[in-house]
Amino acid sequence: MSPAPARKRPQLSRPDRRRRGRGENDEIVFAALSKADRPLTAYELLGRLRTKGITAPPTVYRSLDRLIKDGRAHRLESLNAFVACAKPHHRSSAIFVICRKCGTTAELSDVKLAPQISDWAKRLRFHAEESILEIRGECVDCQA
Repeated sequence: MSPAPARKRPQLSRPDRRRRGRGENDEIVFAALSKADRPLTAYELLGRLRTKGITAPPTVYRSLDRLIKDGRAHRLESLNAFVACAKPHHRSSAIFVICRKCGTTAELSDVKLAPQISDWAKRLRFHAEESILEIRGECVDCQA
């Protein structure tokens, strides 16, 4: 029997083909989220990032986790999708309005809401780590 032919590794589109650091990957993922006109799932992000040399789902998920932890992105639970933060590193509660017809999403923040939510949680002896409010309905364009 002859040995199996060696498999060629796919060529990366990056000319230097060095491994990128996680900070560099995070910036690429953040840039893609920032350019998106709607929330993106991790796999939609991956599809947009393949040309940038990011080809593995764990790479995208790790970057998203760090961006969320750093206050630069949010996960919209109801859509299982991600958006770039409109005001990176803000410490107030995030509020999202999401059109159920077209998917348009807008982020709002209210400095009065965060303390109110914290007070409610304290009354229940609950330690709130974050609060993200999602309001679903119809945008002005879809109401017409």
